[in-house]
Amino acid sequence: MKNKIFSLFAIVLITACITAGCSARSEQSPMNVYHSVLSNQSQFFSTDARKQLYISQLNQAVSEDSTVRAEVTKFTVIDLDKDDMPEVILRLTVNGDDYFGSKVLKYQDGEVYGYTLWYRAFMDLKEDGTFSFSGGASDWGCGTISFTKEGYNVDGITYCESEITSDNNETVFYYVNGEKASYEEFQSAIDEQGKKTDVTWYDLTDENIKNLLSN
Repeated sequence: MKNKIFSLFAIVLITACITAGCSARSEQSPMNVYHSVLSNQSQFFSTDARKQLYISQLNQAVSEDSTVRAEVTKFTVIDLDKDDMPEVILRLTVNGDDYFGSKVLKYQDGEVYGYTLWYRAFMDLKEDGTFSFSGGASDWGCGTISFTKEGYNVDGITYCESEITSDNNETVFYYVNGEKASYEEFQSAIDEQGKKTDVTWYDLTDENIKNLLSN
């Protein structure tokens, strides 16, 4: 009988601790949650691997190959999608490739979600949250990004798109602010994009994490 009572008491205590822990996590500020993730003290949900991971397990977020080694070289903090909640962007090197891509960490409903963006899909990040992307010589431009808990979407602002016609010729269409434009208008807008201020990237150190993610 005593053993049964003790077991029941233990279950109640464990349940209470779990509940208290979840509550504490949800009551933390977004910056504190980011800090905990970057310090490898708590996990984020990888939308690529579809599971919870620690920063030390980043390789699992980019590949199922156990020989892959992913490391964070730099990071920055900026509000990419203009929802008044900053994101943390990690610049990645994978097996020595400095141009592999980035990992975006986004706080949503008390949790941090991670999204892998390949280098050519997310380049030249500016302070206003815009960036360049490229799918080929005639398919590239600049835009913004939006997120869901399942993935992300790149929204083109100034960009060009190619189309192969019925006679097997390539036609290129140009857009500025999402509207069709001439090549000259497109090039002028691209030039203005290039003049914008780049974000500042920081080494992933305890001091920089503390300074950039303080409340």
